[in-house]
Amino acid sequence: MTDFTFDADYLVRLRDREPGTISHFCDFFYIPVRNSLRHRVSRELADDLVQDVFVATFTRIDAGEPNDPAKLPGYVFGVCRNVLLQGCRKARKHQAVDIDLSLFPDLEDRADVRLIRQLDARVVQKVMQRLSVRYRDAINRVFFLHQDRDAAAKAMNVSRGNLRVILCHAMKRFRIEWDIYQQGI
Repeated sequence: MTDFTFDADYLVRLRDREPGTISHFCDFFYIPVRNSLRHRVSRELADDLVQDVFVATFTRIDAGEPNDPAKLPGYVFGVCRNVLLQGCRKARKHQAVDIDLSLFPDLEDRADVRLIRQLDARVVQKVMQRLSVRYRDAINRVFFLHQDRDAAAKAMNVSRGNLRVILCHAMKRFRIEWDIYQQGI
């Protein structure tokens, strides 16, 4: 594991469900926790238990633990050990959890999800072709190329305020064209 200093602010951000912090948490701990579990149980069960470890960890973090944020990695592995010892898959079969599982990023996209994303991308391309060149350019620069608005405005030779108006009109037109395209399918 790479060195990272966990502090009290990090735990607060986890309790507040800040997406970037949750993503970092999952990226940081997924492989080490999975490997730790794979040493003790089958490969398939270990992959399933990683999610249970994360849910148990978030439940405890919400309760105000750990006392020393710098010891979070050891704490997570302690939760991992407890999940194994408790046989949490049997004990929690009918227990509701208040943690929204959709907060955890998909670590491996399924084929159906990739197919839907590809189809959505094609629809977006078709809808974008129905827009004027100016609207396409504004949307492309700001949303797809992630240019900051000052750079996009300068490249389009308009003021930042004018770019805001163009984007507003472009997105409104995009929504209208999207609805028309969806009704035509």
